[in-house]
Amino acid sequence: MKKSILLGAFIVTATMALGKEDGNFVKLEDTVITTENFETTVRDTPSNISIVTSDEIEKSGAKDLVQALQNVPGISIKRYAGTIKFDIRGLNSMYSDRNALITLDGVPVSASQINNLPIESISKIEVIPGGGAVLYGDKAIGGIVNILTKSAMDKPFYGNVYLETGDNHYGKKGFDTGFKVTDKLLAEVGYTNSNPSAWRHGEKFEKDEARIRTKYQLEKGDVEFKYTHSENEDHKGVAVPRYVSDKDRRDPGEIIRSKNKSNDYYLKYRKELGNDYEFLAYGNYYEKENLSFDSKNNSYYKDDKDVKKYLKMQVKKTYMNSNYLILGMDYLKDEIKPYESSKDSVKNNYGIFAMNKINYNKFQFTQGIRYDKAKYDFYWRDASLNAPEKKGTKDNVKYGNYSLELSGNYLYSDTGSTYLTYTRAFRTPTVGEIRYTKNSEKLKSQTQDTIELGVKDFVGNTYVTLSTFYKKTNDEIYSAIPPEFTGMVNYNIGDTKRIGFEGFAEHYIGKLTLNTSATYIHHKVINGAYKNSYIPSVPNWKLTAGAKYDFTERFTVGGDWLYYSNSYDLDDIKNERGETVKGYYIFNMSAYYKFENGIILTARIENIFDKKYDEYAGYWDDTYEGKDNPKYRRQYYPAIGRNYTLGIEYKF
Repeated sequence: MKKSILLGAFIVTATMALGKEDGNFVKLEDTVITTENFETTVRDTPSNISIVTSDEIEKSGAKDLVQALQNVPGISIKRYAGTIKFDIRGLNSMYSDRNALITLDGVPVSASQINNLPIESISKIEVIPGGGAVLYGDKAIGGIVNILTKSAMDKPFYGNVYLETGDNHYGKKGFDTGFKVTDKLLAEVGYTNSNPSAWRHGEKFEKDEARIRTKYQLEKGDVEFKYTHSENEDHKGVAVPRYVSDKDRRDPGEIIRSKNKSNDYYLKYRKELGNDYEFLAYGNYYEKENLSFDSKNNSYYKDDKDVKKYLKMQVKKTYMNSNYLILGMDYLKDEIKPYESSKDSVKNNYGIFAMNKINYNKFQFTQGIRYDKAKYDFYWRDASLNAPEKKGTKDNVKYGNYSLELSGNYLYSDTGSTYLTYTRAFRTPTVGEIRYTKNSEKLKSQTQDTIELGVKDFVGNTYVTLSTFYKKTNDEIYSAIPPEFTGMVNYNIGDTKRIGFEGFAEHYIGKLTLNTSATYIHHKVINGAYKNSYIPSVPNWKLTAGAKYDFTERFTVGGDWLYYSNSYDLDDIKNERGETVKGYYIFNMSAYYKFENGIILTARIENIFDKKYDEYAGYWDDTYEGKDNPKYRRQYYPAIGRNYTLGIEYKF
């Protein structure tokens, strides 16, 4: 019933402005850099793009990326044990670091790297389901979420100070201030301390971030440097049996304590070389030290260290007025470095790519190709499901993969465009996955072919995007407890397919803005041991609806509704237990007021009706005190209930 109501609301919103004139065409002209690393527009991009701006984030009262992106079609985003999980087009949000490419200012990152990111630092977020395969290669199976942070501004002196508070021990405070060092050199410094909601008893998530941003302005270009230092301390609960959480959803089972410190360095150089050439190069060095807690000695000890190095260079050549060719290369080195030994596991990845775009009358044709070479030098984990003779031994493996993109975009009117795109994408195992497999089997690369057809336009005063896609995935890599094993392990489950639809409509009626979206994904394993099984932890339906009313330019009130349908639990790869992860909906409200003196007040209520649902459900070895005879039982991580946030910010 809920699905029918929301789907009907989407159709009504998408068509209610037929016959009206003077639509707001701004969204089609929004600039996008994710697909090429050079600016283009939404209308000129043959993909189903969603853009969330800093202004939209601010007026919604969103306190983190989950709230900022939860209404975007095609993407599922949730919190889990103090971290953020993404799923794009049905590839399972529990493995977001593997199947959904997350980039920060164009650099591939893990979900933990953006977990600290203050929402105030974000310039905009670009979400492109199915995008990024040629530009980035590895892990762009589902698509890409590119988070663009703010740069130092060309102003003599500016800044902001902010403070937020809420229930469940939530709090955040911070500042950013910038100034001109010289006419060409700009600088900005900032700091944020945050305590995300610790909803379950005994939980604690404390995060500190200090940052420096500089920009040196060149003639037709710039050099930009960013440095971020982060420190986290997490006291998080575990997944617990249902009989425990039925009694008290805030029971954490047990508390696991950990700390980490990280340093993130980013350098970018951009320069226009004459009228026809543009050059871009940027690099990143990231290191994170992970500490675990020894309950016997009541102290922390160094566990391991993550190190990532990334470099990308590309040049754009414009020819015959509006056509252009992009050539580029990138390099990624990803390391896990245990402190107790010298058994480092390392992945080196080299990629080259080319993209060509031809404009002919109202047609735009894009062709792209990429080749990647990945080499792993690693040590097999000393874990139960690895082959006994392999445990702790050194090994290596190499992969070679290619990506393709062929697309046509037809600008059929002053506002509308329709496109047809074919992409081939791939992902190789992560450094962590390749070290732990069934009987130490070498994992195969996961490859995927996608065909997508879409349209975007303004119909009267309504902005509408529609797309449908077919995805065939070969040798999908999965991590769960397979029926024939007794623990979490990584393995290829076989070939899979996904057929889907995404629709979004935003209607403008004076000061009122209405939006609805519908995402449907049919998914199935099509061969191998799990043939005809549905993909666990992937709901078929996501539906959203929202409204925003601008009483004045300074005062806005909004609300939104989000619905997910049923799914199978994470470890039910054979679908033996049915769709036991029940669907749910939540309703949120927000208010925003900006005074003339620069002070901004925000308020937000999330999950107003206090709906009880779970961020995760699986089937684990039950070690919880008080268990009865069954060794394995369903485990859950309950989602947060109703919660409130109040914020104040001063901009100068």
